[in-house]
Amino acid sequence: MKKTTLLLVLGLCFGISGLAQGSSKEAEDFYNFYSYYHSKWEIVEETEGKKETIKAECYGTAGGCNIYVDKRETSIWGYDPKTRQWTGTGHMKDGSRYAMTISRPQGPKFKPGMVLTFTGTIRHADGKISYVTGKQTVVDENTLRDVITGTDQDGKPIPKVVRTFKRIK
Repeated sequence: MKKTTLLLVLGLCFGISGLAQGSSKEAEDFYNFYSYYHSKWEIVEETEGKKETIKAECYGTAGGCNIYVDKRETSIWGYDPKTRQWTGTGHMKDGSRYAMTISRPQGPKFKPGMVLTFTGTIRHADGKISYVTGKQTVVDENTLRDVITGTDQDGKPIPKVVRTFKRIK
């Protein structure tokens, strides 16, 4: 009886350890894939006929996360073992907060023509909520085009935002 219990306990320990390592490997794969963003960026944003150019930076951490910073927001992105997706949460200058997920990697690295889908919720400082989808297309190794659409909490469309990201070398 004691041997059986010991074997069962050891089996569970090694089984759980193996699951954690599998999850860890997937987290590492996601981090390696999304390290594409690690750079300084110049972003041209167009909303309702208005253009603005901003500078941004994304860098990796020892914990396997990406941190993104520009003059209007700060966000942290990482692997969520529960959903098995790359997720992020951001805090914006105007007091808004968001939570997003990105579609799973489509290969070992970013390549032209690849489209990543961001989906999430923005909780604005005034209590309103927006539900957004971003379609980010890889133009080339140094350029991304992001089109963000969505609805407000009443189902009305929000203004479309188009962003072009250029890597600063």
